[in-house]
Amino acid sequence: MLKRYEGLFLFDSAQMRDWASVDKEVRRLCERIGATLLVCVKFDERKLAYEIRRRKRGLYVLTYFDAPTDRIVDLERDAQLSDVILRLLVLRSDISAEKLAALQAHNAETPLVPAGEGRRHDDDRDHRDHRDRGDRGGRDHHRRREFEPEAGPSAGDMEVGIGVGDEPGSQDRE
Repeated sequence: MLKRYEGLFLFDSAQMRDWASVDKEVRRLCERIGATLLVCVKFDERKLAYEIRRRKRGLYVLTYFDAPTDRIVDLERDAQLSDVILRLLVLRSDISAEKLAALQAHNAETPLVPAGEGRRHDDDRDHRDHRDRGDRGGRDHHRRREFEPEAGPSAGDMEVGIGVGDEPGSQDRE
């Protein structure tokens, strides 16, 4: 039974310089498992958060395809054995027909997302002062803060009790 899947391929951008070779590789993998490729578009090319196989940059390719459920494992295995594919993520998809048509109309070589090198626009660290250290405290840890001494209990707050030599009836003996 064929089901619709979304695949996000991460290609080595140094080896896959032209879009034709990327598209050819994705189509080869899909044909190998008996899948029907619906959409194959360039998602983004960016610097990786960490090195993968000594690569610092990668090309993300977004795909939608209909494939037999039992053949997805073969696709993942073929991607792991490939020299040009660094990572692959395959998920079941419930994309609407309108969104699928919009992606098919999109130019495959134009990235869906503009290339990003730095922080994202929704990163909450952008609004902080560069000296702000959050909850770790300031950099002036060597200075001692002056605290007001706590006021001890006053004499009026003390309870009057029986002392060691003050036993009941001891005053009567003297």
